[in-house]
Amino acid sequence: MKKIKVLLIASLYCISLNAWWDPGHLVTAMIAYMNLNEDAKARVDELTGVLQRDYPYMNHFITTGPWPDDLKVEGVRAYDTWHYTNLPWMRDNVAIPDQPEIDILWAINQMVRQLEDNRPRDLEAARSLAFLVHFVGDIHQPLHSTSVFTNEQPAGNIGGNAFPLEGTWNNLHALWDDGCGFLSSYNDIAPYREPKKPLTDEQLQRIEGLAQDLMKEFPRSAITGIEWSDPDFWALESHKLAVKYGYRGVNGENDRGRFVYLEPGGTPSERYLEAGQRVVRERLTAAGYRLADMLNEALGAKD
Repeated sequence: MKKIKVLLIASLYCISLNAWWDPGHLVTAMIAYMNLNEDAKARVDELTGVLQRDYPYMNHFITTGPWPDDLKVEGVRAYDTWHYTNLPWMRDNVAIPDQPEIDILWAINQMVRQLEDNRPRDLEAARSLAFLVHFVGDIHQPLHSTSVFTNEQPAGNIGGNAFPLEGTWNNLHALWDDGCGFLSSYNDIAPYREPKKPLTDEQLQRIEGLAQDLMKEFPRSAITGIEWSDPDFWALESHKLAVKYGYRGVNGENDRGRFVYLEPGGTPSERYLEAGQRVVRERLTAAGYRLADMLNEALGAKD
């Protein structure tokens, strides 16, 4: 019965379990690329070239970022549970249904092991690289680590997909995929939109400029816990942010001066969007730094 409820909710709310749309994954990958050491950069360029044999539009390392979402669009559903983990936010006293054992936390650790192992063929290593780039981005999107459980939605709200909104975004998950509007002006940069095509020099320059702006706003020293390399910690960070700024984001004040929070069926205010965008900018940047650290460790020169 719970599985039926989940399927019904999904059909009603046009479920989208993609974290960040293409621009978010592209800029996170660009930040990582700009922070790679010489050996790691040479190896990711080599592996990107391997993927480009089958996917000609992969003309730069950063295009590996959105690729796992394109697999879903193409009908490959085997990796669906690799994109998220459901840390619960309990609004009511309900029993939490079983969650997938193979989730984004498992997937990140598995991809790192594949890259550290010199035995896999280049194609297998290249696919592991693309998955890792994507999943490190995913886990930093707050709603990909959180599901809300209530009496009305005892099976969870599917990462905010079952939290409908009015206006530009049809649900809370889509709002945060678009960076609370921060990424909207970059949505034309979508290498996997039909017809699929390589990024142009101008598009690469725009993403690089955005990456530079984010690193200037959030240098490593400004991000608390940036040195933590454990994906479980990243998921917990995202969960706390999802609750504080996603589900409990202040949307305004009533006539008594009390906070009013964004509710299902509501429209996010400028106040809500501004607070959310700051969270988004920091999470995109942190994901890039941490991805670079992982790749430098896994692919850099060994002593």
